[in-house]
Amino acid sequence: MTDNYDIVKIRNGNESEFRKLLEGNMDFIYVTAFRITADEDDARDIVQETFLKVWEKRGILKKGSSVISYIRKIAVNKCYDLLRRRKFRFADTRIDDGFLINEINADDRADDELNNEEAASILRSLASGLSPRQRIVFTMIELEELSHDEVAEIIGMNKSSIKSNLSHARKEMERKVKEYFKMKKL
Repeated sequence: MTDNYDIVKIRNGNESEFRKLLEGNMDFIYVTAFRITADEDDARDIVQETFLKVWEKRGILKKGSSVISYIRKIAVNKCYDLLRRRKFRFADTRIDDGFLINEINADDRADDELNNEEAASILRSLASGLSPRQRIVFTMIELEELSHDEVAEIIGMNKSSIKSNLSHARKEMERKVKEYFKMKKL
C-alpha cells in the first residue's frame, strides 16, 4: 500500500482517481476494521463511512502528505466511535456460549489455515472484551503489526498512553487465553 495517487486530481473531484484510491485500500481498511470490531457488517459499514468521509473532506488533502495514513486514521476513529457506542455489549460474543468460538475437531492432518482461522477467531472474540482504546491499540500493534509511532499518529494518543493501554490489553488477553483453555479442558 503506497501513496501513488494523484492527490490534486482527487482534491478536484476526479472520480476515477478516487476510485483508484478506494480500490487500492478498501481491503486493507476492511481487514483493519474487522479485526477491531470483530463483525463483518460493522467492518463493511466502516469502510463505506471512511471513504465517504475521505470524499467529503478531499479538499483538505495535501500533495506530498500520506493519504493512506489519513484514511487509516479515519477508519480507526470510526471503529473507536462504534466501540464506544456499543458500551461493551458482550451478549453476542460470549465465549462460554460457544457462539463465536466453535471447537474444531481436527485430525492429525489438520490444515494450518484452519488452525490459523480458529486462532484468529479466538483472539477476535477475546479482544472484544477489552476497552475500546485497549482493543484498538492491541489490534493495531499485535495484529496489524504497526509501530508505536504509527499508532500514535493514527489515533492521536501519546506513546506512553499507547504503551500503557497495550500493557493492560496484553495482560487481559493473557488472562482470557488462560481462562479459555482452562474452560476448554473441562
